[in-house]
Amino acid sequence: LSLTGERRESFQLDIGRTLYYGLDKKQVEDDLFPIVDLINNGNGLKLIEFAHANLRAAQKARNLSAFQSASSYAAHGLSLLKEDKWSSNRSLTLELYTMGAEVEVMLGNVEVANRYSNEVLSQTDISKLEALPLKMARASSIAHTEVKFDKALEYYIQVLRELGCRVTWTRRLVPVQSIVKLMKTIKKVKARPLCFYEKMVPIDDKWQKAVAYVYAKLLWVSFAAGDILLFLLCACNLVDLTLEYGVNEFSAKAFASLSSGIIIGMQDVETATKFNMIAMSMLKKFRGINNNSETTFICYGPCSQWVKTFEDLIPTLGDAVSDGMRAGDTEFAAWNLFASQLSFPYNIGKPIASMLNECPSIMMHCEDTSQSLQAMALQVTWQLLKNLTSNEAKLEGNVFSAELDNETNPAHLSFVHFAKGELLLFNADYEVAAKRALEVGEAYEKLLPNGLWKFIELFHRAVPLYAAARLTKKRKYKGEAKRLLKQVTTWANDGNPNVQYYCMFLTAEQLALDKAYDAAEQKYEEAVAAVTAAGHLHHIALINERYADYLSERSMTEKSKERLHESIRYYKEWGAWGKVEKLESRL
Repeated sequence: LSLTGERRESFQLDIGRTLYYGLDKKQVEDDLFPIVDLINNGNGLKLIEFAHANLRAAQKARNLSAFQSASSYAAHGLSLLKEDKWSSNRSLTLELYTMGAEVEVMLGNVEVANRYSNEVLSQTDISKLEALPLKMARASSIAHTEVKFDKALEYYIQVLRELGCRVTWTRRLVPVQSIVKLMKTIKKVKARPLCFYEKMVPIDDKWQKAVAYVYAKLLWVSFAAGDILLFLLCACNLVDLTLEYGVNEFSAKAFASLSSGIIIGMQDVETATKFNMIAMSMLKKFRGINNNSETTFICYGPCSQWVKTFEDLIPTLGDAVSDGMRAGDTEFAAWNLFASQLSFPYNIGKPIASMLNECPSIMMHCEDTSQSLQAMALQVTWQLLKNLTSNEAKLEGNVFSAELDNETNPAHLSFVHFAKGELLLFNADYEVAAKRALEVGEAYEKLLPNGLWKFIELFHRAVPLYAAARLTKKRKYKGEAKRLLKQVTTWANDGNPNVQYYCMFLTAEQLALDKAYDAAEQKYEEAVAAVTAAGHLHHIALINERYADYLSERSMTEKSKERLHESIRYYKEWGAWGKVEKLESRL
């Protein structure tokens, strides 16, 4: 088109209007974006039907995770409304402002989102249910853009009060209330057979749907803020809502969250597994619900890691990334991406180089969707991986600096805590790592209960403790090492598939400490065979290294060298070049 100025705009408008009115509904829907773009490029008229068209385009763009386009369509739709929009086109106006606020939050444009929200909330005739999406958008920006989980938590509690729900009479009673509620809820759920949950019907009470929506958000924010007892209370209340009113879109999440809570609070894997099975059955039956990505993360992350191998869980978590993006759940799309590309691959010793290759694209994803907490977790992990390829034992570098970090969020601190321990284990002396293991104790679990690095973090504390115990003979190392072995043994006996060779290896270390040499050597061989079969490069290297040290202590020089060579080979495959250099100096 060689037309310019007003003639070009008029021509584009004419084409757009002809297509919009001339095509059937399906054809318009298929080509909605180019049609609306033509209308917008040439539209100098404030026509309500074109405001409707922009709303449809914004909704479609949002469902495709094209948040910037959705923002533009919502803004253009609002610009087409007349001055008396609230009286003449109230429903359309409300929908456009709500859509605009929601997508601006996803883009991290807090100021614009607040402006949209304030416009709606300033209207005197807005009902509580109509105002709810705007208030939820505001809470989301507080939590995920500003990363102020405590503030968001109080905001959600206030919204529930406005809906007539008092989470607790006083925050001081939360510990007692949550434990009592947990016991009652478990009893109610266990009293019903699994077939009962498979036959449940969806909820049809709009008010209770709204209450469930707020509870579901408060549930996650409570966990992120480190308030585990409030997290449990919210999960119980969500389960009770399901039992009383029917399945809502957060029911699967409620059962999955309570499953994780039962593990955290009671270490009852059997009961937790039943709750998780209910969650998975609901997820499959009500596949269209909007929080598939979040529920999948909880079901196949913290909960299922107790009963399924990490290798089995990774594909499902990976699939949930696109599910989350399609549904607009950018928060858990990012967590599923992090878990499937970094957390679980690290657990199973994927090559460091392959994980490093994923970091830039994950960071771009987090930045594009304004997921600050996930971006910070990535920075910490990225720096950890980079330092593992060198001999740097501190969490310092050009991606992240622990010394300059001033974040106080518990989830973020858990990532920093884990990374520091990993660097000391692989790049420092074992006694240095053992001293830290004594100092920090269960700090990681307190910061992030039942996190995705729960098992490997404890295992990697036990390894240097046993090494220091054999080296120094000090009781402080022996006692703590034996305590951690007892914990791993319990997990292994409960059938956890991810800790079986952990248990074999730590048992060998204990037998060596007890001078039961024949039994120790047999158990070392079993551990080597098991970890090699699993193919976990970092642990094949680590266990061979420790076996080599044991054989050296027993003056079995040639056999020790064989194991040391194996250790070096697998550290090379993993990509821990600083460790390789250190071990090669011993040959």
